[in-house]
Amino acid sequence: MLLAIAVESKQHPKNQNDYRVWYLEIDDCGQVVGVGVKTKQELVENLFENYRKTGKSHWRAFTKGAERSTPIEIFDFVSMNMHDNTHFGNLPTLSEFQHVLDSLQSRLEFRSIA
Repeated sequence: MLLAIAVESKQHPKNQNDYRVWYLEIDDCGQVVGVGVKTKQELVENLFENYRKTGKSHWRAFTKGAERSTPIEIFDFVSMNMHDNTHFGNLPTLSEFQHVLDSLQSRLEFRSIA
């Protein structure tokens, strides 16, 4: 399972639809086995690949203020605007997620390199 945990949007207004999603890769036992970043395009391609192979989405999102994660589906990308999307407009920003990690004293740091 892939769990979307934060969103990083481009600063330029013309490129705000080119956001990146930070995610945790979780194994069948519920353990985090990886951390990654995908562009919106890569995420949509991965969703289509999931549907082609298994008939379902392997993506979930843990949005701000939610107590449970919700599935990410292809129809979530009908709107091109991140803030109209049912998940990504409500994901924490990368800095907000880092603040959560800091408060947990996890000694992990997430930051964009490029």
